[in-house]
Amino acid sequence: MTAFSRTPALFFLLAFAAGLASPAQAQSAVAEGRRLAFDRGKGNCLTCHVIKGGDLPGTIGPELKDLKARFPDRNELVAIIFDETKRNPQTMMPPFGRNRILTDQEISAIVDFLQTL
Repeated sequence: MTAFSRTPALFFLLAFAAGLASPAQAQSAVAEGRRLAFDRGKGNCLTCHVIKGGDLPGTIGPELKDLKARFPDRNELVAIIFDETKRNPQTMMPPFGRNRILTDQEISAIVDFLQTL
């Protein structure tokens, strides 16, 4: 295989790594993130947070809105969900990633959803 014949595959891998997913894939991730955030047995975000469209929200944590403006670096929001105790040792928020409540992929989907609020 020549370098030229590998170019399409290389381009695809680079595009995927850069997060240039198709609109359908992005919508799918947002829908999955919403499902996880509202799932009382998995993400369970509604236990502590008000989220537009969610039923019976809690009020322990802040309302989840305008998150893309509040956290323009999505990695910061990922880190908060993964283990907020690193940033705030007194937090009530469970370390979803550290405790393996959510996978990295699930956390990423939730962040995709939260950035739409």
